[in-house]
Amino acid sequence: MPYDSNDPRNIFVNQRNGYSEQPSPATDSGKTPQEEYESKLEQMKRLAAKYEREGEGQLVRDIVANVLEQKARGQLSNEQLTAFANRIRPLLNAEQRARLDGLLQELLKIG
Repeated sequence: MPYDSNDPRNIFVNQRNGYSEQPSPATDSGKTPQEEYESKLEQMKRLAAKYEREGEGQLVRDIVANVLEQKARGQLSNEQLTAFANRIRPLLNAEQRARLDGLLQELLKIG
């Protein structure tokens, strides 16, 4: 799938430093669906490992920086932010959900 700047799952695309990105399926059409899935899974594992090393503080800084940048370019709406939060909310525990909700409220104020 090609990069879609309107997809709320891609808000970190410009902040993914510290790991090498695999070619997208659009440029690597020789991969099977299973290989594409495994490639995406590896990307997510590298991203998770990056933030495990750097900590939650760095993750929050990267989120805020990316939101500021994308909102300034008109590429991110509050609706997209809310949709992203709603997608990841079920993956979090109660404490993490509370922190996400607080961060979301601050990000929605950025204009």
